[in-house]
Amino acid sequence: MPMLLAPELEMVRDAVRSFVAEQIAPFAAQWDRERTFPAAALKGLAAIGCFGIAVPERWGGAGLDYASLAVILEEIAAGDGATSTIVSVNNCPVCSILMGWGTEAQKDRWLTPLASGAMLGAFCLTEPQVGSDAGALATTAVTDDGGGSWRIDGVKQFITSGRNGDVAIVMAVTDRAAGKRGISAFLVPTDAPGYVVARLED
Repeated sequence: MPMLLAPELEMVRDAVRSFVAEQIAPFAAQWDRERTFPAAALKGLAAIGCFGIAVPERWGGAGLDYASLAVILEEIAAGDGATSTIVSVNNCPVCSILMGWGTEAQKDRWLTPLASGAMLGAFCLTEPQVGSDAGALATTAVTDDGGGSWRIDGVKQFITSGRNGDVAIVMAVTDRAAGKRGISAFLVPTDAPGYVVARLED
């Protein structure tokens, strides 16, 4: 049985579908062959509200619901799975983590530009030896002299937008004895010292 959409969501779906048909689908295979990051297409998707779909308008988002998020990502994926993944990661988990746990200052500094498309987010969980098992992460974070700054040490793998993103949410162990409760999420600007993309995955 087909899913029935509200008229407003149908309009959103049709706008995204039209954009994808014109600006994404005809180029997707070439982007894959040539390892092209679809920067122009992403700017277009940001302009029509696809970077912060469920983020309230006060933080630069479209203020829609998660059903809208699912429909929009499905439409983008119909044209290009890779582009849909980039948009998906920016929405969830990056924007949703900031909405759920960010301070007001962090929302102003990071969520607003991420939701509006002025920035692109990456999410760094997966590691070469443990995959996405958060309970077995090797990446650690320790405070420097208790002054509120942190030093993160580790290697991540399979990071969507790892090279092209502006800020990454990095999962790291801050208290090994606490098990899974000893894992913290850090906002790391990708121009921070030590943030290095060693290679791109084939």
